[in-house]
Amino acid sequence: MGDAVLDATLLMGVHGVLTRHPWLTPPEGGSGSGVAEDVSEAEDVDVFGLAVNRAEAYGWSSTLLGAGMELGGSRWGHNDAGEDWTQDGRVREIGWLQVDVPSGLNRQRLPVLPVATVLGDVLRQVGDVRVTGVHTVAPVHLAPDPAAALLYAAYWYELADPGAARDVTVTVSGREAGLPGRGGRVRDEALACAYDRMAVEPESTAVNLPGLSRSPTGEVQTEGMRRALAFRCRVPVWSLDAAAWITEVFVEALRATGTAEPVLITVSC
Repeated sequence: MGDAVLDATLLMGVHGVLTRHPWLTPPEGGSGSGVAEDVSEAEDVDVFGLAVNRAEAYGWSSTLLGAGMELGGSRWGHNDAGEDWTQDGRVREIGWLQVDVPSGLNRQRLPVLPVATVLGDVLRQVGDVRVTGVHTVAPVHLAPDPAAALLYAAYWYELADPGAARDVTVTVSGREAGLPGRGGRVRDEALACAYDRMAVEPESTAVNLPGLSRSPTGEVQTEGMRRALAFRCRVPVWSLDAAAWITEVFVEALRATGTAEPVLITVSC
């Protein structure tokens, strides 16, 4: 396998509708006197800078600006980030973050939830957010055995409102020729990893994904990937946090069934 196949990139994009806070939105027709400086600062706000800020606050990123590496808390090398905050009420990719995952994670899981946490913090700081989907390019070949971690993750949802259960669609795209034939095994592993907190049923790979924008970030990382699997899942609650958990469940299901290359996992509500 070439280096391009075994890329260490983890890229997550959050899709939905973001309505910017009024104090961060320049007024139509330009700004009035006395507020130009504040408006200029608001226009300079972006996911890249805010994600660096938040990741360093948690001690997760290894950028040169912070002490994450020295503190031993580094989970990734900050790479790139962006957003589409067009204010038209349509589903867009409202934030994405691309990081390099260290090859030695010391039994820590891929930083799916930490990346989602940073993106969620950033988006809520900028506006009111309605998340409709998440896509993740995951380096499954770097994922360690999660041991009991997913058991604790599943139990987090014991307190969810029973009336909040939602149906979501999960798809898996990859380059491995044998991936489409592993659907049954992946489903069984996903059920086991979810510890009765999620129902998983096969779905047509031609299913529409209305929760995702039309052009998700990651064209370079996903080149050559084809949609191989799709599932209809019933989950206790829908949120960005839950989407990260669902993604982690399928990362482990894919790892456990022999997937050894990066994949694209989408979760659409």
